[in-house]
Amino acid sequence: MSDYMFRLQNTDMLEADLNDFQHKVERLIRDHKDEAGFPMLDAFRLEQEELDDYLFERQAILDSKGSERSRYTVAGFLIALPVIVISAFPEESLPWGTWSLLVAVAIGVGLFLLYLAIQKTVIRTRLSRLDANSPEAKRFVDEVLKFDI
Repeated sequence: MSDYMFRLQNTDMLEADLNDFQHKVERLIRDHKDEAGFPMLDAFRLEQEELDDYLFERQAILDSKGSERSRYTVAGFLIALPVIVISAFPEESLPWGTWSLLVAVAIGVGLFLLYLAIQKTVIRTRLSRLDANSPEAKRFVDEVLKFDI
């Protein structure tokens, strides 16, 4: 029974790890490459190595936002930072008095939202640059993704 549970847990973990963009495209190519109407690399004047490089780079860019755990860590730090800073001053000297803690938390949330906005902008910029540098690979991948039912 425990061996079955071990295999079941590892299978679930493996499927979760393979649920990313690169593996999704590779799985679609592997499963549908012999079907009629499926895009072929030759039609896009693309080599397998170029496609692999494109998929690897795109996945690296998508992964650069970090894990959910790392995002929560950054959020906690950025939200706590203003609270730590205002705690160095006596409450009477703070401009918002008893509301200073809530203002500090709001500033921290604002910092985290700014961090997310900057991160999203950087990722979009890097993805658009990758797509501009590899237009054939992007077109091929877009056609492959149309086969995802």
